[in-house]
Amino acid sequence: MKKIYFGVFLISAAALALEISLIRFFSIAQWYHFAFMVVSIALFGIAVSGTFLSIKKIRNPLFTSAILFSLSSVIGFFIANNTVFDPFKAVLDYTHLFSLTVYYVFLGLPFFFFGLIIAHLFSKFQKMSGKIYFYNLSGSAVGTICALLLISLFNIKAILVISLLGLASSFFFISRDSRTSTKIIVVLLLAAINLLLFFAPIEINMSEYKELSQALNVPDAKLIDTKYNSFSRVDLVESSFARYAPGLSPTFNETLPAQIGVMIDGSNMNVITKYENLGFTNHLPSTIPYFLNDKKRVLVINSGAGLDVLVGLKNNATVTAVETNPVVINLLKGEYADYSGNIYNNATVVWGEGRSFVKKNDEKFDVIIVSLAGNVLGGPSGISNLNDNYLLTKEAFRDYYDSLSEEGVLVVTRWLSFPPKESLRLFSLALEIDEDSKRTAMFRSWTTVTLLVFKNDLRDEAIEKIKFFCEKNQFDIIYLPGNFTPNKNLKFKEPYYYNAVKKMLDDKEGFYKDYVFNVKPVSDDKPFYFNFFKVSKIKELNELVEQRWNPFLDSGFLMLFILAQAALLSLILIILPIMFFRSKKIIIRRPLIYFFAIGLGYLFIEIVLIQKFTLLLGHIVFSSSTIIFSTLLFSSIGALYSQRILVNSLSKIIIITFALTIVYALSLDFIIESLMQHSLMVKIVLSMLITAPIAFFMGFPFPLGIRMIKKELVAWAWAVNGCASVLSPILAVITALFIGYNNVLLFAGSVYLVGFILSRLHQSKEQT
Repeated sequence: MKKIYFGVFLISAAALALEISLIRFFSIAQWYHFAFMVVSIALFGIAVSGTFLSIKKIRNPLFTSAILFSLSSVIGFFIANNTVFDPFKAVLDYTHLFSLTVYYVFLGLPFFFFGLIIAHLFSKFQKMSGKIYFYNLSGSAVGTICALLLISLFNIKAILVISLLGLASSFFFISRDSRTSTKIIVVLLLAAINLLLFFAPIEINMSEYKELSQALNVPDAKLIDTKYNSFSRVDLVESSFARYAPGLSPTFNETLPAQIGVMIDGSNMNVITKYENLGFTNHLPSTIPYFLNDKKRVLVINSGAGLDVLVGLKNNATVTAVETNPVVINLLKGEYADYSGNIYNNATVVWGEGRSFVKKNDEKFDVIIVSLAGNVLGGPSGISNLNDNYLLTKEAFRDYYDSLSEEGVLVVTRWLSFPPKESLRLFSLALEIDEDSKRTAMFRSWTTVTLLVFKNDLRDEAIEKIKFFCEKNQFDIIYLPGNFTPNKNLKFKEPYYYNAVKKMLDDKEGFYKDYVFNVKPVSDDKPFYFNFFKVSKIKELNELVEQRWNPFLDSGFLMLFILAQAALLSLILIILPIMFFRSKKIIIRRPLIYFFAIGLGYLFIEIVLIQKFTLLLGHIVFSSSTIIFSTLLFSSIGALYSQRILVNSLSKIIIITFALTIVYALSLDFIIESLMQHSLMVKIVLSMLITAPIAFFMGFPFPLGIRMIKKELVAWAWAVNGCASVLSPILAVITALFIGYNNVLLFAGSVYLVGFILSRLHQSKEQT
């Protein structure tokens, strides 16, 4: 039996590593919010395995399933990599949506075979469910760390290493019989083929709509280099497409200096600018704080390849730059230092996240810039497709404001969108710290919008300087606390942006309610800055953009689409075995409620913890890897300990879990706030320790439940639990959109409690 446990550990590590790797590579091939589907696909494959075993009994699928996991991991990746879902085609031709079926089938297969192994073992060794669950969860925890290491070391070929890990697990499932030698030869042969593939060239088939694809389609374009770390792919490109001067004034009629494009995951383009012919910087919106005053102490958050750092240094400022991607920092400090004019060697550059930096730094800055150059999306979570963002929330603006000197100014530049939406959300955030709107200004170019929030009320002298700066560069003022003419230089048919801001100032709550987009200010508890979607306004939205709205590029719509799809598939998987159970007069209602509830509650809690600790750890990758690892690890310890207690202790476990969700919901924000000043490694360790108590008790309900039900229902319980897991990531985020993550945590505890009460599982006679 010990041999089988080691096999479970290895295959579980491989499955979790595969899921994280697919999320990472899907983020590069498509957009971040499409990568979210991988989570649904993986959990769906696991759920299918339980339904399959409920209907068709298999004597011993362990070795065969491990082999097929390994094969399907590689084959599924290659097929999916060469099957591109085109959201533009999907709107014009709905049959194109069937390409998503390819993803679900071929990416879901390895998780199906993994699920067969675990579900079979739960059914065969029901009394040992705690130990099986321990090796399953602890292996998955190790797989989380393995994925990050393998991606850093082997890039896209991490999939092949994970496939080998699956093959290694098959050795532990080989039973001693006449075919043992044949099985060993099969494993070794497949391992040899895998190693041969490792030395073959493999590339990610990137969407043609990604900026990197477009840049390389330009004549004479050249891909200079590609670098990976665990959470990003960084490409350097020479191309006429890579011309980056966001918001450049139309009055500038000279030539831009040479620039090298820097793409993060094939998009989020900014550039390394050659240190020559820098006159264009005087015509950028980000120059305005230096025009208004002799600003000296400047903080640039999300500095990216350093354009705003260059502007600050050129204006003789002392610049501190905070950047989340160490690859970009190393490029500017190392091989591109001379090319860029040593801007990152002449500034103080910090690897980290802006909120954490300002919270632990006592220095006051004359200018704080939230740069457009950096990857403000922060990368994919693999959990949420709405790009949670803690740099642009009410609390973030308050942190920036508190870090300004008495004459300081906060500068935020974003891309201009039409119809107005992001510009209005920016303005709504400013109103949270400037209710009288006397310290706020906003202007636009053809492509960008710039928000200024001053520490003190704007004086007449400053207002006149802003007017002069905008007139000189032919920018258009959207708002000033004084007289100005909107829509003057860069004219739209109507002053759309000014009119919207004016309505917001006249009746803020009424405007938020009636406007076609959701532009209310977001908070740390609901950090969905890039979600402007309103279900109630779909019809108006379609009319507003004259039928050109592409719903599959809207993360809010895509989430609803995936939820509907997941709900339908889950319903089918749960219902299929019911007729079989009814013919045997087996009671199914109570197990259905119980296992669905604990599946839903577990993922709800895990997702909330990931989102909450993103603020503390500074990057969604650090948060997700830390929380998933610690949750699985401590849950596995709880599962192992559950083997030693009686099943009638389940009610106490559920009550403790419910109580802990209340404690965490009430205290987590305060705890995170108090830990912001520590180093990253200390914060990771503390995050794990904070997660440990609730994760430990979350490991009990599933194995105890397995021990309490009839043997015939074990595989189906696995399927029901898996179906709940398919739905829970989507439901958790949608619920958080309306009630916030703290309330989702309370809701998760209630799901555990209510699910247990309604199910009233009968205790088995077995009391070990």
